[in-house]
Amino acid sequence: MNIAFVCRILATILVFATGSSVWALPADMEADRLILAAEEKLAEQNYDAARGYLDRIDALKVSPAPKFYYLAGQIAFHYGELVKANEQLSRYVEEAGREAEFYEDALRKITQIELQRDSRDAVSQSRDQLIQASGGIERDDRAGQAYDDKVSKLYIAPTLQDSLVLHINSLLNAYEYLEGRIKNRNTSPRLEFQVSVQKPSQLSVVRKQVNPANGGQSAISSTSLDAFGVNPYVSYRCSKASDQCVIKHPVTGADWIVIARDESAAKELSQALTRLIKALQR
Repeated sequence: MNIAFVCRILATILVFATGSSVWALPADMEADRLILAAEEKLAEQNYDAARGYLDRIDALKVSPAPKFYYLAGQIAFHYGELVKANEQLSRYVEEAGREAEFYEDALRKITQIELQRDSRDAVSQSRDQLIQASGGIERDDRAGQAYDDKVSKLYIAPTLQDSLVLHINSLLNAYEYLEGRIKNRNTSPRLEFQVSVQKPSQLSVVRKQVNPANGGQSAISSTSLDAFGVNPYVSYRCSKASDQCVIKHPVTGADWIVIARDESAAKELSQALTRLIKALQR
C-alpha cells in the first residue's frame, strides 16, 4: 500500500477528530447554550421548541443555571401545568435570590398560579354541589334519555308526555292499594289513582277512595302540580306494617300516591313521574 496515501487518510481522520473536539462544549456550557436557545424561542412564543431545548439539558447531568427553572416555569404555565409551573418558579426564586433578573416577575406568576388554582377548585366544588343538589341530574341524564326512549317504544303516543302518562296509569291500575289482609277487589276498600297533564306544565292526580261495602260509593279528590321550577325528583317509601308504598309529593314531601307494597313497582312509578315532570319542564 502507498505510504503517502495511508498518511493522508490518517491526517484526514485526525482533522475530523480534532474538529469534533473543538465543537464539543463542556456539559455546563452546553447547558448554558441550550438555555439561551430556549429563551430565544420563548421570546418568539415557540413554546414547543423552547421546551425541546430545555429537555435536552437533563441528559447532560449537570445543575443548570437558575434561569432554567424560570423558563421551565413559564412554559409549564403556558400549557396549564400549574403544579409544575409553581414548583419551577419557586425553585428559581429560591436559587436566584432577590437580586435576580426575573425575581419579581416570577413572584407575580406564582400569584397568578395561586389564583388560577383557587378558581379551578371553586368551579369544581360548585359543580359537585350542583350535581348533589340536583340529585345527580347531570350524571343520570343519559340514563333518563334511555328510559324515555324505552317508554316511547312501549306506549305509542303523539308525545313523550302522553307515553309517560299511559305508563304511569298502567302501573297505578296494576298496583292499586287494597285494604285488609285478604285482598279482594270486589270486597276490599281500595284507592285508585290516575294522572293527567294539561298545558303548559300542569300535572294532575285524581284520587278515588272506593268502599264496596257502601254500595261502591267513592270519595274523589284531586291535586294539581305546576311542574315549572320544581325539583323533578320523586321519592317513595314502602312499609311492611301498612302493607303499602307511598309516593312522596316532590314539593311538600307529603304522601301523594299510594299503591300496593311492591318495591320495584314503587321505584318504577317514581322514575316515570320524575321523567314526566322533566318532560313538562321542557
